[in-house]
Amino acid sequence: MADSEQTSEVVRRLHSLRVQRGYTIQQMAQVCSIPKSSLESYMRFEGARKPGLDALLSIANGMDVSLDWLVGRSVYSFPATVTEKDYALACFSVVSDLINWLCKEQKKQTTPIVGDATIAGITDAEVAAKSMLLFVERVELFRNNQGDVGLSRRDLHYRFDRLLSNADSVKK
Repeated sequence: MADSEQTSEVVRRLHSLRVQRGYTIQQMAQVCSIPKSSLESYMRFEGARKPGLDALLSIANGMDVSLDWLVGRSVYSFPATVTEKDYALACFSVVSDLINWLCKEQKKQTTPIVGDATIAGITDAEVAAKSMLLFVERVELFRNNQGDVGLSRRDLHYRFDRLLSNADSVKK
């Protein structure tokens, strides 16, 4: 991406964030801990100043978006507050739910529920797609509600860590 394209992408995303959050430029500058005049200069459609790394980090942190998204390197705005472990926990939660569902479905049947391209009469692609959507929903819940998804984030961390330590002790 050329410098002018990247600058215009930053400008578009700054405007988008301000409108989405319902902030005035003054409010957005306060949330991001940068001077209002600096934010205004970054948001000009013509002749915008390029923000430096410190300003970009302040904006990303203040608006709770990723730096890569802010500068146009990613289409995903996942915030910095969602950690790699949170992604692992969301995946763990979805896989646990999927395994529980499979066990319940199998108990209802006298024959195996996994067949050629189906699971319990549902296409495997549909099961996979629903699982991925559930994963994305759980990550969004972590982001928006700081992890309150039935089991709290703390409980999931505890359960996940306990299972990992049990797995490590079995290997030894």
